Amino acid sequence: MEPDLEKDLKEICTDLYVKLRGNGGGNGNALIDHGLIQHLHTTLDAYKESIHKEEMVSKELVWSLFYTCSRFYIQSKYSRNAVDLMREFDKLNYKLLRTFDNYDN
Repeated sequence: MEPDLEKDLKEICTDLYVKLRGNGGGNGNALIDHGLIQHLHTTLDAYKESIHKEEMVSKELVWSLFYTCSRFYIQSKYSRNAVDLMREFDKLNYKLLRTFDNYDN
């Protein structure tokens, strides 16, 4: 497992859930940083490869990733762009489940 990947993932998660608080996108919309979300997905792909043969992962990192994912769902309840937020929630939730599952692709 690469510590740099874990550090990057934690920083991305922090940036995302700070941006997802409130309706910073204006007009009652939550701010959705698609570039940062794509960076999260790309980094998760690399992380999945690095932990493929590991038997343990960072509990703190897993919590941070699932908390970030839940922010999309929670913010969808308060924002006008709920459909976009739920779409991102679904994609990230699926990615996380596939990252930490026990099945080989």
